[in-house]
Amino acid sequence: MKIRIIFTILFSLALLWLGGYFWFLNELSVNYPNIEQKTDAIVVLTGGPNRLKVAVQLLEDDYGEKLYISGVDEKVTRDELLNLLGSSKELADCCIESGNQATDTLGNAIETMAWVTKNKIKSLRVVTSLAHMPRAMVEFKRFMPEIIFIEHPVGILQLKNMSYFRLSQEYSKYIISLFRARILDKIYSDIP
Repeated sequence: MKIRIIFTILFSLALLWLGGYFWFLNELSVNYPNIEQKTDAIVVLTGGPNRLKVAVQLLEDDYGEKLYISGVDEKVTRDELLNLLGSSKELADCCIESGNQATDTLGNAIETMAWVTKNKIKSLRVVTSLAHMPRAMVEFKRFMPEIIFIEHPVGILQLKNMSYFRLSQEYSKYIISLFRARILDKIYSDIP
């Protein structure tokens, strides 16, 4: 009898995870960049192809007044980073800053929060990969609930090129971020 109950619970959890995974894929398929609204600043999370290029182009096109690059490897010098970006020296000097403390999405949110506070930013365009965007937004909204965020995902969901395994890993990380943001933060806030 106990084995049957355990099997039923595990099977129900697997169905719940699978249903959520299909919802996640559907959400990714309809997530397009908002190119109408400008923000005070742009933040790009390092780690994927084309993110930096897209972020610099947004800055050059006046979608934000400043660009913050979160999660730069500490071995990369500012000159190397600016050379990689290919932006003008004037733009780089006035408007591009970076941080090298973040090593994961949670770290990106904390590092960006410090920069946002220091610069009195009220609205922020977040540039990261399409699959990473939901998890990034959970963490950013968790640490900066008063900020207005505009999502700017890089890439589109193409069924023929999709890595379902990689997307399932990202979905599982997204669930963990949601759990941490909704459940654990609530528990810790109730502790006197």
